Amino acid sequence: MTFSEAERAGAVGTGCTWLGGRDGSRRLAMADDRAAVRRKGVVLRMEPAAGAKSLFLTYDRWTAGTLRIVVRDTGRVVRRGHEFSETAAWIDVVENGRTRSFIGRLNCGS
Repeated sequence: MTFSEAERAGAVGTGCTWLGGRDGSRRLAMADDRAAVRRKGVVLRMEPAAGAKSLFLTYDRWTAGTLRIVVRDTGRVVRRGHEFSETAAWIDVVENGRTRSFIGRLNCGS
């Protein structure tokens, strides 16, 4: 998912982006109560799931239709700048009763 696609979905601003895959191309963008993810070539707008907890001015659980994504942040900082921090994190993708987990980095800032 590109920045422009996340922007059109309203999922940019102060919040977090999860980056996964060898080149960081797997992406979940989150800002306030909005999130976006590309699934099967389509950018999906997501909303906080019931019971979602706070995660740096956004949320840790998201839903869109039958798709549910849970962010599991380790809190282990791997990179830090003036207005961001990046930690090791997993996402659990749950769809149609199947759960898959992916390791990546959670970049949070403004």
